[in-house]
Amino acid sequence: MSDIYKIRVICAFITLSKDDMPADLPSPPTNLSDAVKSSGLYTKISEAATALSSLSAQLSPFAEVQTVRIATNSFTEYLDVDGSVRDGSDIASTALLKSQVALVDAILESLEINFFNFGPCLSAEHTRSLPSVILPMSSRVSVSSLVAACDLEHARAAADTIVGLSKVPGTEGLVNFRYCAQSTSSAPLAPFFPAAYAPSDGAGRVRIGLGLENGKLANEGLGLCEVPDDVGTKFLDFYSSKIARLVEAAAKAVQGLELPTLTAEYVGIDTSLNPSLDPDGSIGLALESLPFVPSGIGGCGIIAAAAAVTTAIQSLPFLRTGYCGIMLPVCEDQRLSAIQSSEDGRKYTVSHLMNVSSVCGVGVDTVPVPEGVRPQDVAAIILDVCGLAARWNKPLSVRIFPVPGKAEGELTEFDSPYLCNTKVFGL
Repeated sequence: MSDIYKIRVICAFITLSKDDMPADLPSPPTNLSDAVKSSGLYTKISEAATALSSLSAQLSPFAEVQTVRIATNSFTEYLDVDGSVRDGSDIASTALLKSQVALVDAILESLEINFFNFGPCLSAEHTRSLPSVILPMSSRVSVSSLVAACDLEHARAAADTIVGLSKVPGTEGLVNFRYCAQSTSSAPLAPFFPAAYAPSDGAGRVRIGLGLENGKLANEGLGLCEVPDDVGTKFLDFYSSKIARLVEAAAKAVQGLELPTLTAEYVGIDTSLNPSLDPDGSIGLALESLPFVPSGIGGCGIIAAAAAVTTAIQSLPFLRTGYCGIMLPVCEDQRLSAIQSSEDGRKYTVSHLMNVSSVCGVGVDTVPVPEGVRPQDVAAIILDVCGLAARWNKPLSVRIFPVPGKAEGELTEFDSPYLCNTKVFGL
């Protein structure tokens, strides 16, 4: 078993339609009746869960499997959303939608699936109204919004949703951990949440993708590099050699799956560098260790380093899916959070993160901002990121945390096993 990376996620992508929903919802909606268990909804989710259980067992000898997850196409294609939106923004009636979400949640609980993505909102009216209904109902579900470059209305709707979700009582503002606005150039089949979603044309198939937690691998591999050209040789060879057996086993395991109604298809591995919360698992630390990055994160040299690393990652000789870039989530990386919290005056900004995103992924991720942040400022960040993504045809997303009770420069106090604390950014 590898000691320098873990399998962060094995994700099963399934495509649902309105025909998959039970003709009559049970009462209460959490009652898994025979009618529910004979529906396409239950069948597809349960077969995906079976596939994930089998794959987890087969791949665990290679690396620890941290999570298994299911992602679908846009929920607007299979849940009742027409009755939940009126006049473009007003919630008219959410009773049926809530019942359907509760039913999905009950199915997931019965199958011990703790991570489920309902896919993206596809319009401003849906973004403005629906994530705020769905996300507070269950901690196991995620949603995103696909925002086109220069779509001010949709960017504003996403910003309003982010600010609104931060005010859900008793959550520390972390409902936004399960929501992001992402560019329309973000293709389906990326295994990392909350951006993951399935295509609309996947009926009859369950597609399988993998993502890693590999900060220690990044630190060891980049530690071999003295000049930029080494990244494309020494680091590339190191990374490839460490995951080759896993990738081969994953493809073979998916090919061997036999399910009652769905055909399994392996879609690849997201080769992104993704941090852990361990001290030696920071991607920021790995980049700063390069001799040609003298000023560290936020300084000169970091863009050249990110470009070289991303080129190497996207040259790995495996079937790839998802971002395949460098992930710099501020509240999921010990070094990034420490720099922002330092007292020596050294800081980096949201603009610095966007500059690095111009040559890699993921965008602006897990960035804490003040409670009183203006929605128009959040919308501006979304427009910048989506514009950058469209210009270079790359997947980028925005996941921002307005923090209740916190102002710029104050330290967050998140009580989450998935996050580290840092000082709140200004915008």
